[in-house]
Amino acid sequence: MAQRTASRWPDADLTACGLPAPGTDLANLPTGAVVAAITATKNGQCFLDWQLFQFALSMFARVCASTSDLVATQKSLIDAEAQTTLELQMSLESTEYAAEALLADALDARDRLPRVYATMRLGLIDRDRFHRIAHEGRLVVDEAIMAMIDALIAKEITGAQRGYTSISVAKTGALARRLVAENDPDAARRERENAKDGRSLGHQSLEAGMAQLFLTATAEDVRLARQMLDAVIAGRCPADPRTKTQARSDAAIALLQRKQFTCECDTDGCTAQISEVELDARAARIVVHVLCDATTLDGGDKCGYLDGHGPISAEHVREIAARDDAVIHRHRLDDLLEPSSAAGHDSAARPEEAALHRRAPRSDTPDERRGDDSRPETENGGEPAAVIAKTALPSDPYRPNLLTDLIARFLWGTCSIPGCERAAFACDLDHVAEFDNVHPELGGPTCVCNLLPKCRYHHLVKTNLESFVDDLWIDSNGRYHSSVTTPLGQRSRGARAQPVVDSAPG
Repeated sequence: MAQRTASRWPDADLTACGLPAPGTDLANLPTGAVVAAITATKNGQCFLDWQLFQFALSMFARVCASTSDLVATQKSLIDAEAQTTLELQMSLESTEYAAEALLADALDARDRLPRVYATMRLGLIDRDRFHRIAHEGRLVVDEAIMAMIDALIAKEITGAQRGYTSISVAKTGALARRLVAENDPDAARRERENAKDGRSLGHQSLEAGMAQLFLTATAEDVRLARQMLDAVIAGRCPADPRTKTQARSDAAIALLQRKQFTCECDTDGCTAQISEVELDARAARIVVHVLCDATTLDGGDKCGYLDGHGPISAEHVREIAARDDAVIHRHRLDDLLEPSSAAGHDSAARPEEAALHRRAPRSDTPDERRGDDSRPETENGGEPAAVIAKTALPSDPYRPNLLTDLIARFLWGTCSIPGCERAAFACDLDHVAEFDNVHPELGGPTCVCNLLPKCRYHHLVKTNLESFVDDLWIDSNGRYHSSVTTPLGQRSRGARAQPVVDSAPG
């Protein structure tokens, strides 16, 4: 056994990689240098993940080379993988499962996702994000389709204009799931069938006389169950001492045992509203939103979007639409348009011809930050055939109409602050450029180009934290981008919204 030696990393000079020299007093570094060092560390972790895959593949190649008759039987290849797993387990001082997962990811990187793998070396994704992508594509068997999906995901990761990293692990998985569903419906169908077979209910004993109950069901049923629990606990009075998580647990047990959920405030003036009539009224307002292209309902293969979950296959959309409790509303995106009076066009213009408010981030000048140009032009400098104008309620220009509200939430899927996974339909819609209630024409418009979903916490952060600024713009390819500038001055790289459906969300 090789003798263990002390790590040389603490004394390594990584200044060429953007890190401060060993022994540097971080308290004396300017904020910009600390931000740059954090980014460099993140990039380094991604590169080391890439390098670890390289070493795992090298170990696999060595094991294969030492096998006397590799191609004689399939068993010999399995033995090579098992032996490599053992070698990696010893090197990493890890479990067999961890070593096996590393080798599986490394082989996927080499054989199925080489272009996505290359983005790890650039610091754009780490191993956790790569693993989610590989997992979502595991049932794609056609090599040509897999190569196309690999190229599409890599392009999304690097971005049309530049690389961006403000994409969470969950959103990385959603991106891969959407592209698999759109480009290999058969794989999405197989995955859906396998997943439904995995429905289960189990429990696990915990310490101190507690136990955990876990349920696996369809995403829409879990969303409905969660919202039902929230409807139950919404009836407790403000003096109830339980947290929301504790109250949900008690509500679930009460419902399963057919007992009434009760308030635990222990006060004489309890104002709890937990009667059956009050609960039924709240339950009647429970909605799980699914958005899709109109062609999907008619048998097409375009995937849909389930709020709080992410992209779902076209077949899954149709399963939900066929439920007895499903209500389908059809909308046309060109209902937002009105013809441009200057151009003299009629109202038959397509949505893609509509003018966009901005095609680049706002400048640093206060005048431009206050509002957007109300008379945008097309790329060739001419007047657009139509403008996106019917976006607010006629009775209240501050409030978006139903279609604008749906699109703004669908575009982002979750809270728009990088890393926040709060479902968009549980968020507020915030005007990025502040709406002017006195002179609406001077403030930020109530439009998809100026509305971002924010969870209540991050909405309060923006409102109350000085120098916290977010931005929203549309690039030349029609993709929506957002960014955040923190009080310390660092600006997140632009997070991009998912593409909007082509015609009508169902």
